[in-house]
Amino acid sequence: MVLVYNIYIFDRHCQCIFYTEWNRVNSPLAADAEANRSSKELVRGNQVLTGDGASSRSSLDGQRPPVWPTTSSSTARRISAESSQNTAMEEEAKLVYGVVYSTRNIINKFNGKDSPQGGNPGGFMSFATNTYRLHYYEAPTGVKFVLNTDVNTTSMQPVLEMIYRNIYVEYVVKNPLFTIDPTASTPIENDYFRAVLNNYIREISSAAMPTA
Repeated sequence: MVLVYNIYIFDRHCQCIFYTEWNRVNSPLAADAEANRSSKELVRGNQVLTGDGASSRSSLDGQRPPVWPTTSSSTARRISAESSQNTAMEEEAKLVYGVVYSTRNIINKFNGKDSPQGGNPGGFMSFATNTYRLHYYEAPTGVKFVLNTDVNTTSMQPVLEMIYRNIYVEYVVKNPLFTIDPTASTPIENDYFRAVLNNYIREISSAAMPTA
């Protein structure tokens, strides 16, 4: 069984523009989880359902995991210390990026090359501790994906590439309502992206379970 803990997405400015989790204990987002679940919007297919009629229809992702970062208003879209709703989460994202950045640089020096190889410069793909395995994927555009799973999980490179090409590109990059500012970081506040990603992770977790 594949046990996925969480995922971080970092942009070219080294900022975490999206985070969500599935099987994590002692999360910095625990205090915000109930507020996220209280949203009245239900997503189904390519429609956003609101109002009383939505309660009788099945949601695209009935169980919504907490996400971060979010902005306090639709106009304040740039990531900043003021717009961050969880300082502990912000510090954790910086720490994760620092670990990944340092590890990638060390591997690059050992390999003596820093050119893209299948999406990952230098060839850094994962490392494991005694409690979890960190999987890393860097897209040609500079967007970085960090996925944490249980320590026994094998390579998740195909999964991360799928998330980038078929979910991130389709629901974020191609979204006409999402404008990428090359000079600033913008959090991903896209319900379709979040819902499809959530369903995909649950799907691969279920598919990996042994059948009776």
